[in-house]
Amino acid sequence: MSALFSSIATIIGILVVLIVVFVILGRCLAIIHTGEVGIVERLGKYTQTLEPGLHLVPPFIYRITEIVNMKQIPLKVDEQEVITKDNVVVRIAETIKYHITDVHAYVYENKDSVLSMIQDTRANLRGIIGNMDLNDVLNGTETINSTLFAQISETTAGYGLNVDRVNIDSIQVDQTIQESMNKLLRASREKEANIMEAEGHKQAAIAKAEGEKQATILEAEANKQTQILEAQGRAESQRLVAESVKDQIESINAGLVNNGDLFLQYKNVEALSDLAKGNSNTVVMPSSAIDSLGQLPAVGKLLKQGGKNSN
Repeated sequence: MSALFSSIATIIGILVVLIVVFVILGRCLAIIHTGEVGIVERLGKYTQTLEPGLHLVPPFIYRITEIVNMKQIPLKVDEQEVITKDNVVVRIAETIKYHITDVHAYVYENKDSVLSMIQDTRANLRGIIGNMDLNDVLNGTETINSTLFAQISETTAGYGLNVDRVNIDSIQVDQTIQESMNKLLRASREKEANIMEAEGHKQAAIAKAEGEKQATILEAEANKQTQILEAQGRAESQRLVAESVKDQIESINAGLVNNGDLFLQYKNVEALSDLAKGNSNTVVMPSSAIDSLGQLPAVGKLLKQGGKNSN
């Protein structure tokens, strides 16, 4: 019986030893994840910084006091009220993105590096906004961001931090100021709309007048061309008539050169024919006219036949 109790006690003792060994081993082993580092102290004094991976840290004397995140960290700064140069209170909310560059300075040289960074950011923002009018503040967020970034980057270098970016999330003003600004904005927009409408009417009137002017010019030009063409047509017609008359005269003159007497005799015959158509049966003619008629072949035959008949 005593041997049984002795065996049980031995087994329990072995189990306790194993548990203690496992506990000690568990406290000795440390895993540091990617993007993090571990701060190791020996009896309260900094000894080393552990990089990502599996590490063996002797217990009791050495201890990992803090795991520091080396990734970029976004931080939303609480909204704060700031007075502009023209004494208007604005509420500004901002966001900071930063990462730790010097672990020793971050952990040991400042009680709270992040809080120090936030306080400096708020103080610098008050100084920047205090030198700007409200209109410049509302329309100059990029300028505020760049100026604030430059100022706090120099200040936070001693905190073991590096500020990567500063963003102004929102800028709000008092309700009464906002209403006044809205009225001014509406008035400005109405003014611009009226100016644009007036300019449109002006341009339309100018375009209409220009169109009428061009139409009048084109109509006058068309009338001018029409009159020129009509005048040219009349001149050409008159020229052709004159040419025709000239040709006729020249033809008559050419014919009269050798046959002038015959033409006169022919005209005498025509005159006698007209007289014969009248009511009088007696025609008195001078002997010279009769002699000239006798020279015509047809008339000469008639005269000869009349003479024979009388004999």
